[in-house]
Amino acid sequence: MQLNDVLPKVLQGVWRTSEEAKAADAKRIEQNQRVARELTPTSPIYAKLRAALWAKDWTTALSAVQEGLVLMPDEIDLREIHVNLLLHKIRDLRAGLPVMRQLVRDAIDKGSEELMTVALTQLFDPANDASHLPLAERFAMGRDLAEHILWLNPPQADGYKFRSYGAIAEYYYESGNKERAIELIELALTSLSDSKLIQEEERQYYVRPLIQALAKYSTEKALEALLFGSASPPKLRASIQTRENDA
Repeated sequence: MQLNDVLPKVLQGVWRTSEEAKAADAKRIEQNQRVARELTPTSPIYAKLRAALWAKDWTTALSAVQEGLVLMPDEIDLREIHVNLLLHKIRDLRAGLPVMRQLVRDAIDKGSEELMTVALTQLFDPANDASHLPLAERFAMGRDLAEHILWLNPPQADGYKFRSYGAIAEYYYESGNKERAIELIELALTSLSDSKLIQEEERQYYVRPLIQALAKYSTEKALEALLFGSASPPKLRASIQTRENDA
């Protein structure tokens, strides 16, 4: 149904009594009822999950997530919590690594930037201790995810950078390419500043970790330059001060 078909009837006051309006209302009601039916079985699951996460009862939380995934296998939030619980809370690598690998494969196969960002964050979030993960495999998965995200959303394109570039930057930072990490964080912050359609709450959610990452990367880069003789103390102080002022 096109706007050009609806608008004349709205203006003439006959839309609400037209057959098209009745059909549209019936379709809307059917859709709402279907969504309600789908959500009802999951409500106890989410209640169980929230309570378990709050209590840090990881075993119960894992059980709730697994129940939820039976009903909604493609739900991104559940898949993210599933991996996080197995790899970072329970630290069950035998169960967690296959789940992580499947998440990476699905994200790449579907071409989902959101799902790839979720996977990359689970591998390289600085808030998580990843020292127990197999190093070579972790970086191999990180490289694949970073390259695919950059292919989907390249620096020169207009797509939002602030939702995914922070995760990519952390991969490059841990890989030793700090200049690339800084470049990606700056692109993310520029994208966030230029985005007029997002809510201020969402903006603040992204801006703080991006600024913190930029300060960390830039300060360490300046310190390395000083140690290896390519920066004088005044330049070092100026670099650190600039980043701190920006933060």
